[in-house]
Amino acid sequence: MKKETFNTQVIFLLILAILLVIFTLQNSVSITVTLFFWKINNIPLVLLILCSVLLGYLIPYLSLLPRVWRLKRELARAKTENEQLQNENAENTSKTKPHPEGIAFEEEPDEEENRFFRE
Repeated sequence: MKKETFNTQVIFLLILAILLVIFTLQNSVSITVTLFFWKINNIPLVLLILCSVLLGYLIPYLSLLPRVWRLKRELARAKTENEQLQNENAENTSKTKPHPEGIAFEEEPDEEENRFFRE
């Protein structure tokens, strides 16, 4: 099963590589890019398109990194707190011996409650 997945991934990557080569050959025209007062001469169109796609991916990714780091810290903190609580719970349950009938009574019932049973 794993071998089939590997083969399909290799085939998919080869198809993408072939499409990228075709795209590069068809868009090899040099252009001039002007943005406000900057001017870049003779840049290949394919390079501009690929850089734009890469920036379009990286900008949102980089803007979300601080949130991901914060959530990872909170998750690690919650895991350690959960482990501590489980350890405390295990210590507390090991100290108290369960009653054979399932319910442990701490105190003896009052005399007033026992009057029904005496009569």
